[in-house]
Amino acid sequence: AAAIFDHLPNKSKYSQQEQQEFLKSPACHPHFNVALPNGGWTNTTKFKRLYFYHARKAGGTSMSMYLRTVAQYYGLEFEQNEWTAMEEPGTFENSTFYVTSLREPIDRSISHFKYEGRWNCKSNLMNHSFIPSESNANKLETWQYSGGHSRHVCRKKKKKTRFFLGLCAVNCYTQWYSGLSCPEWNIPFIQQYQVARKRVFRYNMIIVMEMLKDPKYVQAIEKFFGVAGVTIRKMPYCEKESHEANRLIPLVVSDEYRENMTSLNQLDIKLYHQLTDCLNSDT
Repeated sequence: AAAIFDHLPNKSKYSQQEQQEFLKSPACHPHFNVALPNGGWTNTTKFKRLYFYHARKAGGTSMSMYLRTVAQYYGLEFEQNEWTAMEEPGTFENSTFYVTSLREPIDRSISHFKYEGRWNCKSNLMNHSFIPSESNANKLETWQYSGGHSRHVCRKKKKKTRFFLGLCAVNCYTQWYSGLSCPEWNIPFIQQYQVARKRVFRYNMIIVMEMLKDPKYVQAIEKFFGVAGVTIRKMPYCEKESHEANRLIPLVVSDEYRENMTSLNQLDIKLYHQLTDCLNSDT
């Protein structure tokens, strides 16, 4: 398939390698090729499965609903994955069309804090006797770690360490996409980022949430899939309650906090731009 938009950025400011990465970004060039286990592609095999990787607080609940409709329309098996590592294209036995959604990393992190980092969804917000206040709220200033308010800790199953990440404030795409951030493994973030970048660039499509405000982009997505409804929202668990709590106790985000989070999320921000700058004709 052709690029969603015909325009590409002014690539003179990028290295030759980065230019090639932009040209391959599935955010701009979604395609119907099937990923093979050897790292190659084929266009001679029909898809049997649609897989959606649900990165938390990046529009995943609504996108999952839409993509499930797409899968049903074409008679495909549908699977979504959240909390655990992104599936590596070419590793599943059935030919799979791979999709994920993406949101600007700092906005995603702050949204995640407001959703379930400020007050606990299950024990606080879903308890109808709970009254939110500044005194019973977690502080935004402590939302600056790989696991949200603290460092990420992986689970163990049958004495084996398993990657599992729910709350996250820093370099979350790098962690979710690679699935390598368990402290026991001692894998540097830069190596996690390299694995994450290589994996997500082999996806068939990336839906960029900020772009859904553009009617042309929406039209292009729906034309690509042949199914309407990509902007229909489905409310996630606890969202109504978290919105009301944050309305009652408005969150103030300082410039200092944003600057600190920008510094801490450098890898995710770099990955975000490598995937999405090709959609911005003004750069």
